[in-house]
Amino acid sequence: MLPLLYVVRMDVEPGYLDEFVKWYDTRHGPDLIGAGFYSCSAYHSRVGQPLICNVYEVPSLEVFSSDAYVEVRKRDRQLTEEVLHKISNHSNTTYRQEAVAGVPAAALRPDRRPSRAGAVCAPVVSTLRMDIAEGSVPAFRGWFEGDEAARLAERPGFLRARLARQEGKHPLFPSKQAEWLLLTEWASLDDAAAEGAPEEVAGRHARESGASLSRIEYNIAALSATLLNANAWTT
Repeated sequence: MLPLLYVVRMDVEPGYLDEFVKWYDTRHGPDLIGAGFYSCSAYHSRVGQPLICNVYEVPSLEVFSSDAYVEVRKRDRQLTEEVLHKISNHSNTTYRQEAVAGVPAAALRPDRRPSRAGAVCAPVVSTLRMDIAEGSVPAFRGWFEGDEAARLAERPGFLRARLARQEGKHPLFPSKQAEWLLLTEWASLDDAAAEGAPEEVAGRHARESGASLSRIEYNIAALSATLLNANAWTT
């Protein structure tokens, strides 16, 4: 079983970044784990925008309406009175993983809990956000699971890739991001950068898949901090 991916993006006022990181690492991340999140991984963009590209794994959309999640906002005055006033370009987007490459078979079993073998935990991720014309979805997915998965498997530093589609909306911050996400995990920034500049990556995906893509945005981000909920995963 693969969890939902929940990707939170934002820019932070430059003079507040150190305080933001401290708050996230010591307060917000642990609070979200306590509210039932499976994992919290904070990434900072090195290519593309916005700066913050946090990737979470969650059990379902219901976690956002749970008492525990609601209590996070009630208890954390720094979040509501300070942090939310220091950020911009904010989006909260939830995706269901539709197809994967490089994820071990153990993580794809329909177990009650997800396997840690399938968790997002890479030092570097790249994300390609895009709309795919509905008639082009089968072609894009077939290309990703076939030729593209085989190509990625030969790339130095490639770890895993996940093709995901938006599912539901955050109750407080409904996303306006593109419908589809391709999240690729890499061993290093150099490995991710070797895929090419953003326009090269976008062009190759449209050209090679034969799909009609729009609203394309691309970034590469390095891990700043990560937390796993020890009680949520199987081995």
